[in-house]
Amino acid sequence: MLKKSAAVAVIGLALLAGSAQAVFASGADTGTASADATTTAAGKHAVWKAQTAGLKNQLISLRADQKNLQTQIKTVRQTIKSTAKSLSKQQRAEIKANSQALKAQLAAQRSSIESLRAQKQALWTQVKTAKKSGDPASGGAELTQIIALKEQIIQAKQQVLALQQELISLLDSAAAAAGAGV
Repeated sequence: MLKKSAAVAVIGLALLAGSAQAVFASGADTGTASADATTTAAGKHAVWKAQTAGLKNQLISLRADQKNLQTQIKTVRQTIKSTAKSLSKQQRAEIKANSQALKAQLAAQRSSIESLRAQKQALWTQVKTAKKSGDPASGGAELTQIIALKEQIIQAKQQVLALQQELISLLDSAAAAAGAGV
C-alpha cells in the first residue's frame, strides 16, 4: 500500500511539474508574441514618422504663418475699435452705412474659414485613425489635404486682413474729415 501511495504521489508531482512547465512555456510564448507586437508597433510608428516628416514640417511652417497673421488681425481689430471710439456718433453712423459691403465680405470670409476648419478637423480624425491602423499612405494623403485646407484658411485670413485695412482707411478718412471740419 505504501508503494501505491508513493507511486501516486510521484505521478501527481510529475503531472504538477508538467503543468507548471506548460504554464511557464505558454507565458514565455505570450511574452514573445507581446514583444513581437511591440516591435511591430514601433516599426509602424517609425515608418509613419519617416513618411510624414516632410508634411509635418510644412504644417509647422503654416502654423507659424497663421499665428503671425492672426496677431496682425488682432492688432488691426484693436486699431479699428480705438479709431471708431474716437469718432462722433454721427460719423460712426455714416461709416456704418458706407461699410455694409465690407462687413458682408468680412462675414463671408469668416464663414468660409469656419467651414474650412470643420473640414480640416474631420480630416484630422481620419489621420488619427490611419496612424492607429498603421496606414501611412492614406494618412499622408489626408495630411496633404489638411495642408491644402490650411493654405486656404491662410488666404482667407489674408483677405480678412485686407478688408480690415480698408475699414481702417475709411475710419481714418472720416477722422481726418472730422479734424479738418472742426
